[in-house]
Amino acid sequence: MRPCRNGADHGRMNCYDANMMRNPVAPIRMLVSARAFAGMVVLALVILLTAGPDLVAQEESGWIRPGSVQTPPADQRRAPSRARVRAPAPVAAPEPAPEVEIVARVLVLGDSLAANLGQGLESIAAEAGDIAVSTEAHGSSGLVRDDFFNWPERIRVILTSDREIDIAVMVVGLNDRQALRLDGEALAPLSDPWREAYEARVDAIIEAFQTARIPLIWVGLPPMENAGLSADMGRLNDLIEERTRRKGAIHVDLWKGFVDDADRYTATGPDLSGQTARLRASDGIHFTRAGARKAAHFVDIELRRLVERPRDRVAMARAAIEAAEDARVRDAAIDTLIRRSLG
Repeated sequence: MRPCRNGADHGRMNCYDANMMRNPVAPIRMLVSARAFAGMVVLALVILLTAGPDLVAQEESGWIRPGSVQTPPADQRRAPSRARVRAPAPVAAPEPAPEVEIVARVLVLGDSLAANLGQGLESIAAEAGDIAVSTEAHGSSGLVRDDFFNWPERIRVILTSDREIDIAVMVVGLNDRQALRLDGEALAPLSDPWREAYEARVDAIIEAFQTARIPLIWVGLPPMENAGLSADMGRLNDLIEERTRRKGAIHVDLWKGFVDDADRYTATGPDLSGQTARLRASDGIHFTRAGARKAAHFVDIELRRLVERPRDRVAMARAAIEAAEDARVRDAAIDTLIRRSLG
């Protein structure tokens, strides 16, 4: 049989017919392949038309549809990382301040100026911490009007109580420029009879503390803005200073700490730091805080002398008095005690 050629003669079978005759299954395979290819094309078009826009949107927005993220097994998951919180560095507890022994308990007594002085003394004593200060002040009190407030009686009550007192400080006189009644008679202020009666009341207070063996510091009055009042306070200071020294008490003079170069009242002056400050209140009588501290400074000097004196030497002098066999030796021991007590 002749091979099939293109353009075969008419009347004969062409190549296609000849091949079909030799392989009848080939047309069926070709048909199936064509249909399969067409199906794949249709499926691709469907995917692009349905899923395509969503996938593009996912890529642009970063949003992932629910269920599209696979969660790894529990043993493969990492716990969410937490920032490490450092424990605060241990802070060393402050060392407790060394305990200061109280070497003296001071009681301040008197009128409204005593209240000022007590506040200043408390402030100064707190710096060292070895002196405890308490104050009992009665504003309008004095030694003249014992019908209003009787200081000698009040002091007697204090000294017979269980109150612990090592040193007493007295400030009084501001309200005493008035008539003093004695045996029904009114004595003119600062007259001789008045002075005599007033001295007796000062002596009674000093003697009460001496009997109780408690040192007494009597503080003088400061100058006043009113010239008349200031002059009378000066006279009263002279009287009190004379009695305290004669009776063996300690007297503290505040006057020169609150006057100017001409010895006149001044509301301002150097404070304890040396700076100019207002020392007196607007009433021209009482102290400001700075003034109270300055006044207390003069008292603190005497307190320190009492507290820091060599007590063993004083005790030895007292023992010598008790051991003395005759009056002459006893008098000599008393003189020694006085010298050592005064420092």
